[in-house]
Amino acid sequence: MADCSVEKPASVDDKNVEKQDEFSNGAVGSDQSRPTVSSSGSGLELIDAVIAKNKQLDESLSKYDAEILEKEQTLQELQSQLEDLQTKSVTLDDEMKSLSESSSENNELAREIEKYLAIYERLKSDEKLFKASCNEELIRLQKELESLNTDSSDGTKTDLGTQLERSTARLEAGRIELAGINRKVAAIKRQIEQVPNRMELREYRLRFSELYNQVSATHRSTKQFFSLYNSLEDTKRYLEKELSLLNSIVDSYQLASTSASGREEFLRQLQSINEGMRESCSKVEKRYQIDKSAVETLQAEIQRLLDVKVAYEKCLLELEAECKRNEKLLAECKAVEA
Repeated sequence: MADCSVEKPASVDDKNVEKQDEFSNGAVGSDQSRPTVSSSGSGLELIDAVIAKNKQLDESLSKYDAEILEKEQTLQELQSQLEDLQTKSVTLDDEMKSLSESSSENNELAREIEKYLAIYERLKSDEKLFKASCNEELIRLQKELESLNTDSSDGTKTDLGTQLERSTARLEAGRIELAGINRKVAAIKRQIEQVPNRMELREYRLRFSELYNQVSATHRSTKQFFSLYNSLEDTKRYLEKELSLLNSIVDSYQLASTSASGREEFLRQLQSINEGMRESCSKVEKRYQIDKSAVETLQAEIQRLLDVKVAYEKCLLELEAECKRNEKLLAECKAVEA
């Protein structure tokens, strides 16, 4: 764009000087052209004429000064307008560049719009055709209805009766089907109602936990009773064996005391009985050690589970504390954001 520059006129003082020179020259010329006043004329008239001329010159100077100020203001306004125009010119150049860069995108958008417009026109024509076909079908159906209304022959009545019977049969079949569907819906509703809600599930869980505790306590006491019964039964059996053994020893001793061979046989029997007792004692001792090791293992497992429980409770307390702290921090954050 071409540069628009305006040369600034001469300063106000120079113009004022030029105007004053012009007026002074005019005044001198007027004085020269004025006829000389005789010395006998009144000096007051000459002074009045000079004062009036000076007043006229002052008024002319003030008028020209006002015009000069107005011209300078106009010049400043023109300069500001020139700067605005230059700024707008630069802005328009930038916009032209951006428009030239986005012309390709606008072309793609225009092609897309043209495609959609073509689709719209096609749909509009299809709509018109569909409306026309619907109107034709409506006219045809109206004609058929009029023909059915005007036709009162027996064949038509028979056809209408047949259609009525078919419609009635279809209605009955539909009612039966609807009744079956209603029964299924009612069954499904009953099944849904049988499903307990959250409060009922919570109540069931509490009741089941109480029942489990009761059953567990009963089972534990029953096991203790069975263990006591088994131990007493074993004690009874061993006591009966011991009693029968002592009775047999007493009976055998009375028979063996009569001869030496009987005494030897009695000693052998006592030795065999002693060995059997030792074997029984060793078996009982082994079973006792096995049961003792099992008890120790179970006690260790119980202790481990207790430690896990303590750790779990500790973690739960820490989690609750952290949750409370998190809620407090969230509340503070919301207060700060608000």
